[in-house]
Amino acid sequence: SGSASTRCRQRIFSPRAACACAGTSLRSCARRMPVAEMNPPRTLCLVLGAFLVAASVPLEEPLGEQGNECSGQDCMAQSDASAMLQTKKTQASWWQEDSEDEPSRGLGPMGAPSHLQLKEARDKADAMQDQELVEPEVLRSPVTLNLQAVKLPVPWIGGHFWTRGYGSIPGPTIRVKPGEKLRIKLVNDLGPGPGYEGCDMRNANLGFFLNPDTICALNHSNLHTHGLHVSAQGDGDNVLRHVGPGEKKWYEFQLPANHMGGTHWYHPHFHHATSGQAGGGAHGAIIVDDPKGSLPKYLEDMPEKLLFLSLVNVAKAMRLEAWSLGTLKKGDVAEQVMWRSSDYPDWKWNPVTGTMEEHGSAMSDSLGLDPHLVVNGMYKPKLTIEEGKWYRLRFVFAAIEQRVEIYAADSSALQAFCQFQLLAKDGIYLHEAPRSIGKIFLASGSRADVAVQCRCGFMAPRPCHSHLNFSAVWQPMGLMGMAPTLENTTNRLLHIDVLSSGKRNEPPLQTFSVRRPCYLVDLREVRTRHSNRHTVKMPMLYPMAVKVDGKGEPWGHGIPQTLKEIPVGEVQEWHIQGLQFHPYHLHVNPYQITGIWSDPYYMVGDWHDTMLPTSMNFATVKVNVDTFTGKMIAHCHLLEHEDNGMMGYWQITGKEGTTWSGAKKVDPECYDSYFPGPPKPKLPPLWR
Repeated sequence: SGSASTRCRQRIFSPRAACACAGTSLRSCARRMPVAEMNPPRTLCLVLGAFLVAASVPLEEPLGEQGNECSGQDCMAQSDASAMLQTKKTQASWWQEDSEDEPSRGLGPMGAPSHLQLKEARDKADAMQDQELVEPEVLRSPVTLNLQAVKLPVPWIGGHFWTRGYGSIPGPTIRVKPGEKLRIKLVNDLGPGPGYEGCDMRNANLGFFLNPDTICALNHSNLHTHGLHVSAQGDGDNVLRHVGPGEKKWYEFQLPANHMGGTHWYHPHFHHATSGQAGGGAHGAIIVDDPKGSLPKYLEDMPEKLLFLSLVNVAKAMRLEAWSLGTLKKGDVAEQVMWRSSDYPDWKWNPVTGTMEEHGSAMSDSLGLDPHLVVNGMYKPKLTIEEGKWYRLRFVFAAIEQRVEIYAADSSALQAFCQFQLLAKDGIYLHEAPRSIGKIFLASGSRADVAVQCRCGFMAPRPCHSHLNFSAVWQPMGLMGMAPTLENTTNRLLHIDVLSSGKRNEPPLQTFSVRRPCYLVDLREVRTRHSNRHTVKMPMLYPMAVKVDGKGEPWGHGIPQTLKEIPVGEVQEWHIQGLQFHPYHLHVNPYQITGIWSDPYYMVGDWHDTMLPTSMNFATVKVNVDTFTGKMIAHCHLLEHEDNGMMGYWQITGKEGTTWSGAKKVDPECYDSYFPGPPKPKLPPLWR
């Protein structure tokens, strides 16, 4: 209500202006509406416009006159909006339906293919699927990672997509042993590009929808080893380092001798550019080898496969590129090109209209550009296994913002049926494994080690078949406490061919518990000091910040004040709020869930470094702050939110190398050096 609201409807948010502004030129809109001069009606209009566009909700024509003049900043300057509207009137717009005579070229980001062309592209894509799964190259220290423009085929649309990667998507798999020093040389060959001068943090407190200008510096980078228990200082896992275009720097990660074996990954972590780089394809797996004798014999001998899941969100990646004014260097040429097909020229940034355009059609998340998972960079590959044999699958999931659910196809007597047994999450073995599960829930950055066995139905021919499906789910921040869950994509992940081996089916897996390093002893019954208990909050909508005990601010270009100083060598207990909308990721030290309401996947006792529960918005965790001092980064792992400022750090104080003295009391068999061998067998009780 009120005159401001009327002006908002009449001038700023006609249907097309609203869609264009909230969807594609939000960068320009936000610049014209500094937070000091926004009033609630105008702010709400902009937020609602963004949500309506994201949800593809048609807008009705506004009421009232359209010709009244604006004064000052009562409404946004109309020059850009008028230019955009004039362009839309003279050319096919992306919200128009296809005509029977000629399909529209504008259905989708920047002139994406029409219905007919998408069908042809998907027919060709069907012919490309079911190729045998190929795993990435495996390297050991020292390793050179060359960050560069990479061409990723997008067969379900037709064409390919230029993004950032380490030579391929995913990059090479790096294997390392506990106690080893991992040396990586990072070479930034992305080409020149603007840095933080392209960022504007004035509206950071209003959240992502009102401040796309926090996405910038997409050609500036560094390196983060996600999940490793290593130092975050100096040349280690220090995400405050800067590797500019054309630069190369060495990283050294000294793994503790008692580092648990597990599945982790690496990716860039340069603030304001993480979503475009790590979510766009610059990522690869790190596997810490299990010490010999640390696992049951059947698990040590189990064949394993790496399944690196990259969620290709073409529309979102291009939008980030547009907002950041990014450029990619391909060979000797640096230009703003993200997409190319045989039928369509390159899509480029139009500085006049403030949009990414091709033939005048504005970018949108529309038909044909639904996010899709590729496995080791392959589209719907085939995994061939033996009937009745157990396989260890190492899942790693990288995405800009979505989470995924992985599940087997419905079984029948005419096809294969497969069972999942969960071994480890986020690179840490369950206290009691395996655990039977029906679905694998992965937030952006999560990992899962799963044993799978498939058998043919009694009426199925040999070889028999099955497949894994996935659902890519986006959980947007809500308005006024309401946060709908939107399921964007459901599709096949990979095809499974089950060959008859003529051998007996392997028996069910026996329950086991590994001997644990002292930094991962069970903390559920540990009492914590009152000074070590804190409340962590990630607000649902705004501001984009991590808060501890009510204090915290969006992380801008400089280093903000610490969230809290905590001592090394002690156990922390945190109550985390906002988890259903923001996956909480912690560097350096993992955390153990000690309190959570009913959840099908996240359970009390499990260890994580990234979690996004599906049922509740809060959980209680405990952290053994072990060995390392300095800045322990914490942030939302929806990578856009992190780039927008939802990141902070705990300052760990004390003497480097200090460990918690109570670990041996909790678990006398825990080890603080190299793996000493399996635990001694327990003697049976004298009385039964």
